[in-house]
Amino acid sequence: MQAVVMHQTGGPEVLRYEEAERPEPGDGEVLIRVRAASVNAIDWKYRRGLVQKQLPAVLGQDVSGTVEVSRAEGFARGDDVFGITASGGYAEFATAPAAVIAKKPTGVSHEEAAAIPVAGLTAWQALFDRGGLERGQTALVAGAAGGVGHFAVQFARHSGARAIGTGSSRNRDFVLGLGAEEYEVAVAR
Repeated sequence: MQAVVMHQTGGPEVLRYEEAERPEPGDGEVLIRVRAASVNAIDWKYRRGLVQKQLPAVLGQDVSGTVEVSRAEGFARGDDVFGITASGGYAEFATAPAAVIAKKPTGVSHEEAAAIPVAGLTAWQALFDRGGLERGQTALVAGAAGGVGHFAVQFARHSGARAIGTGSSRNRDFVLGLGAEEYEVAVAR
């Protein structure tokens, strides 16, 4: 298979598009034919060596694609799925444990689905697992138009909490459209 492989840390030039061994799914995992992958902050941190990763490595945690091989209950060959990969998503194929993937809704493109997992999970964990947000409370979401922020606004509103967003003036209408009750323009000093 073809993959973007990193053999050493550094700038973007350390990424090489090359032939790589296709990963094999273990028990409880699926092999996904990758249709789309997203870029997260952790990817450039791995690439730069700010966070350790065993090399060589294929980066990319978020993927969307089609199950090629299933060794997991509830998933079959041909299912469109999205989630977090174990083997790296910047490749033709990636493996993922069944616990961290879901079937892709038909109304969501592979590109849209690949943008959900890490950003959505980060917003959920911040609001509910760490923040303990409950119905009737208020969540202040800094960077409310960003990858994590736009999920946080929607999750807060869906849970019955009040969402207040902050960010640049150009994103005001977008964030209010997501359900924020207020939007404050953040001014850099």
